[in-house]
Amino acid sequence: MRITAKTELYIISFALILASLVIGVFWALNRGDKPEYTLDQTSPISVAKPVTTETIAGSSKSEQATVTSVIPRGLTRLRESTTVNALILGDSIAESNGASNKDLLGWSTLVSNDLHRKYSGTIQWYFKTSAGASINDVLTLVPIATQDTDLIVLCLGHQDVGKLRLTEFKQKYEQLLVELKAKSPHADLFLVVEPPVKDTAENNRFFLYRKIILDLGLKHQLPVIDLWTAFINDPTPLSELLADGVNPNDKGYEVFAAEVLKRFDNYLLSAY
Repeated sequence: MRITAKTELYIISFALILASLVIGVFWALNRGDKPEYTLDQTSPISVAKPVTTETIAGSSKSEQATVTSVIPRGLTRLRESTTVNALILGDSIAESNGASNKDLLGWSTLVSNDLHRKYSGTIQWYFKTSAGASINDVLTLVPIATQDTDLIVLCLGHQDVGKLRLTEFKQKYEQLLVELKAKSPHADLFLVVEPPVKDTAENNRFFLYRKIILDLGLKHQLPVIDLWTAFINDPTPLSELLADGVNPNDKGYEVFAAEVLKRFDNYLLSAY
């Protein structure tokens, strides 16, 4: 049978009408649906709650509790009428050997006297030091640090010169820092670079160990008390700052204390 052009036109028109009807019905049935998306929500979503006098009062109490529960940590406790628990780890220089009277003229006493005039708090010093102590010796003392320790001062290095390779010293010193921070997470940790000694050859060897301490202080963002630089820059000749060629004398511990106070003051100023 032969289909005329007009008939073909009718068929095409009917097909288009039928397709339009199908599309219209589908749209009408599905117009309320929303497309689904996978959202990578990185921020928490907060749900708003009705505001009542109870919620306002509860919010005020919560804010007051938050404010009153803030407790100063570390060296900043000096600003309060409380005690800063300080742990000193190191060798003979850390324990003020060479001073004519450790109790009166040791570096820690000089520091305490000055701080007492500036701040309401006081420092209670706990010395775990010994002449000839190396970093291996100090590593065994890590368990002494506690959650209540506010301040840790590390004063060592000379006893490791020639006994530990530079790579070993760096690894052990960094291990010491990590372990101490784990034991006393709220404590402020200060690193001491010990002063030069009378022996020039010994100073040349220690200079590289000194750099390791400075680099680790920078890496871990820890304040460094650089006695090496302080003693060299002091107008008093080095020989007149040392009691026995190694340990500082009374004048040397004055330089020691002055450098500690400078670092403490700078730290406290930056904390506020």
